[in-house]
Amino acid sequence: MRVRFGCLIYLLPLCLLATGCRHKQLVPSGENYQFGTGWHAGEVAAEDVVGAPDEPQIEEGKPRPLIDAAGWVFGIPSKILLWDRRAKNHQISARTTNAVGEYIDRNGLNDICVRVNQYAPLEEWHRLCDNTEVGPGWRYTVGALSVAGYTLLPGRLFGNDRYNPYTNSLYIYSDIPALGIQSAAYAKDLRTRSHPGTYAFVNELPVLSMWHQTIATQDALDYVAATGDRQAREESLVILHPHYGFMAGGAVEEMLFATPLIPLGGAVLGHFTGRISALALPPEEQASSPGLEPAEGLIQTSKKNQDNSTPDLPAPSPTKKK
Repeated sequence: MRVRFGCLIYLLPLCLLATGCRHKQLVPSGENYQFGTGWHAGEVAAEDVVGAPDEPQIEEGKPRPLIDAAGWVFGIPSKILLWDRRAKNHQISARTTNAVGEYIDRNGLNDICVRVNQYAPLEEWHRLCDNTEVGPGWRYTVGALSVAGYTLLPGRLFGNDRYNPYTNSLYIYSDIPALGIQSAAYAKDLRTRSHPGTYAFVNELPVLSMWHQTIATQDALDYVAATGDRQAREESLVILHPHYGFMAGGAVEEMLFATPLIPLGGAVLGHFTGRISALALPPEEQASSPGLEPAEGLIQTSKKNQDNSTPDLPAPSPTKKK
């Protein structure tokens, strides 16, 4: 069963904590995965932006041991919620960078700037002004506030992995490919919208933010199901389910003005459903969709791909360290 419609899907699982409602889960399916074309008939299909580069733009921040150590400490709650020490660890491996770059390249999103553990406020203000895909009314109001927040609260200390639609930038602070792909999937979703600025603003409102979270999470799960090996699919399930559950719990808390324990309960439920879904995955030989080449060495994580050889893949543009 595919999940499409925002918070309604995961509000039901959260009701389970209080009322015993039946749970519905995000179920990945690699069948007929659509690269860069969106989900809904009649909507504007994703198109290459005029003047976009041929390869992903990936920029890496220079190592800052003291700053990154402080960011690691501030990221402890996320590590606990996802039960993964790689969350907000500010030490991004080539595997994560390449996996996100491969997703961006395959979906025709090369106009995105991927900032891997980088703090570049001046460049973000320039990108805000240059991003003509979003109307100036949205960019210079809500967008300006988002860049001001990025400037005053550096992501290298406090930030989450996320996509900023107003600057068309992707911020990566966790060494978890599935989280980076889920964030990039929001950019893909945005390109199916005829009014991206309005869509981005609506998705920053309480509860309604689960609209894009659901679409992005579903797309990330489907992408890994279509291109990854079994271990990669298991990883995506056990990470993205609790991540989604925590976000949905936060939406319920905002809507009901309820206890902060609800987001925690959503994360716990997500751990349960993610692991159940991982156990239910089909055998390796049945998992890949016909006609899709796996992103070998990027999404795949099996031991046979973790040697010292370099896979023959289209590489992203050289990373710049700042």
